[in-house]
Amino acid sequence: MLRDLWRLRLYVAGVCLLAVLAGAAVLYKISFPPQSRSYDVGVATARILVNTPSSQVVAVSPRGSDRLGWQADLLASLMVDGAIKSAIAQRASLKPSQIVGVTDAATSPSASGPAPLSAPSGPRAFVLTTHVLTDSTGSNLPIIELDAQAPNRAAAARLADAAIAGLTDYLGSQAALERVPDANRLQVTNLSVHATTESRGPSVVISIAAFILVVGLGCASILAVLALARASRASAREHLDDSELLVWDVGPTPDEHIIDLVAARRTEVASPGT
Repeated sequence: MLRDLWRLRLYVAGVCLLAVLAGAAVLYKISFPPQSRSYDVGVATARILVNTPSSQVVAVSPRGSDRLGWQADLLASLMVDGAIKSAIAQRASLKPSQIVGVTDAATSPSASGPAPLSAPSGPRAFVLTTHVLTDSTGSNLPIIELDAQAPNRAAAARLADAAIAGLTDYLGSQAALERVPDANRLQVTNLSVHATTESRGPSVVISIAAFILVVGLGCASILAVLALARASRASAREHLDDSELLVWDVGPTPDEHIIDLVAARRTEVASPGT
C-alpha cells in the first residue's frame, strides 16, 4: 500500500492539502468573526433552594410545599428576563441588555419539550443560565441551579451573587407590594456558589483529529479506486484469446519480436497432436 501511495503521491498531496483545509476550518470554526484562538472565561455555579416559611427541610409536609417545584420553574424563567433580570443587572452594576439570559425551564407544556440551550460565546459575554433540578422520576425539585459566565472569575462570582440577591429583592418587593404576610411569603436560600476559570474556543486537538481523519479517508479512497482499476484490468484479460493474451503478457517487447512470438504460438496451436 505504501508503494502504491508513493506512485500516486500527487493525489496523496492533494488529499493532504484538503486535510489541512479541513483542520483549519475546524480551528477557525468557519464563523464570523472567526475565533482563531482559545480564551479563558470566568464561570460560577450556584444553587438556590425555593422554600416555604416553615422549612420543608425540617417540617413534615409544610403548607405550600406541593407547589414549590412549579414555582421554582417559574422563577428560573423570570430570572433571565423581565423584572428579575433588571434587578440582577442592577446588583451586578450592569445594564440588563449586557446580560444574556438562557433557561431550559418551561412554564407551559410543549409537545416538543423545552427549547435547547443556546448560550452565546465570546470572552466578553455576560451569560446567566438557569434550570431546575429534577428527581429520578423527572419531577421538578425546588432547587434552581444557575451558571454565570463573565470575562473573569471574580466577575462571574459577582454575577452569581447578584442573581441570588436580585431574586431575593424581587420577591421581597413583590410581597410588600401585594401585602403578603410573612407567614405566606416564598423564601429563597443560597445553597452554594463555586467560581472557576474555563478555557473556551476552538480546540487544536480536534483540528489535528480532523486532519488525520481526512488523510486516512483520502488515502483509503485512493487505494480503493486503484484496486477497482486492477480488478477491471484482470477481468478484461480473462476475455482475451490466446494470441491477444500473449501480446498482453510480453509487456514492452519490440514489435517485431511480438509478431514472431504470436506466429510461433499460432503454428504450435495448429500443429496436430498439440
